[in-house]
Amino acid sequence: MMKMLPLEYVQEGMKMAKSIYGSNGEILLAAGISLTAFYIKRLKELAIIAVYIEDEETEGIEIDDVVTERTRLEAIKVIKETMTNIKLNSNVDIYKVNQVVNNIIDELLTNKNVLINVIEIRALNDHTFSHSVNVTVLAIITGLSMGFDYEKLKNLALGALFHDIGKTIIPENILLKKEPLTPEEEDLWKTHPNLGFDILRKLTYFNLASAHVALQHHERYDGTGFPRGLKGKKISELARVVSVCDLYDRMTTYQSGQPRYQAFQAIEILIVNSGHFFDPDIVKAFLGIIAIFPLGTRVTLNTGSMGIVVEAHKEYPTRPKVRILYNQVGKKINPSYDIDLIDDSEICVLRVAEEGSENG
Repeated sequence: MMKMLPLEYVQEGMKMAKSIYGSNGEILLAAGISLTAFYIKRLKELAIIAVYIEDEETEGIEIDDVVTERTRLEAIKVIKETMTNIKLNSNVDIYKVNQVVNNIIDELLTNKNVLINVIEIRALNDHTFSHSVNVTVLAIITGLSMGFDYEKLKNLALGALFHDIGKTIIPENILLKKEPLTPEEEDLWKTHPNLGFDILRKLTYFNLASAHVALQHHERYDGTGFPRGLKGKKISELARVVSVCDLYDRMTTYQSGQPRYQAFQAIEILIVNSGHFFDPDIVKAFLGIIAIFPLGTRVTLNTGSMGIVVEAHKEYPTRPKVRILYNQVGKKINPSYDIDLIDDSEICVLRVAEEGSENG
């Protein structure tokens, strides 16, 4: 019974459906709380751009994360501690790192046919840590769909978790800058893959294959990437997986000053760039783990009726089950009813509603 809503559309009296956490695992705002003007103001101060709120229209829809909340929070905490320690030239607790990676892999191994349906809500100040964990989750699921064994999944996960480790050396004013970077600033930002590789290869317990993910995750399949302009299969396979997951997560996550693409829009961009920026085989594998219309997406059908996606089908991603809420003239239907597009080939999704709108 929840839907994600950009903060600009949130109103007093709406109830939080999902807790907001900080990177240390602390609850910033708990589920079940009715939002007041003070809480909304506080969310803005914490740089939270969207929240999940309770919604009667989505009753019966369970939007679950692919890993447990505890595992995700622990991973965010560990990557933050590790990046901080590296920045301070302190020791890295590799036991904690391995433990959290193993936990993520083990949880995902229990459900190899999972579809990504949930969008993570992040405080902008914690974006790098949350992004690293989400890319790791996406990469592992992609690796599973490609038949990677446990050792290869482990190397992939470690590389994904630390793909942005080089950013610990980049000045924060560049990393957090909302305006376009100057040519000099962009040149400095582009050094983070080399910096990350240098950090990781000096850690004797860190696999070189994982370190190359940090070095090569901005390389592009057609040779137009950086830092070395590698092309095609000369780019590490693990890095080719992470580059797809990295872009998808950045496109579909709320960030200050940048538009958030809906899943189907991000998927279209990946398809357009398949064979150019990205390995087409990896894009194909990645598309098999992403719900084109995630649960809770508001859609208009070619019949003119409007509703909300209540079930996504892995085998038929463009044909979800939809709960019809409004008729062709925009009048609310009571009671609502469900249509499974698998059962009627003449009905299809015509368009997706803008986020924050009440109907399509």
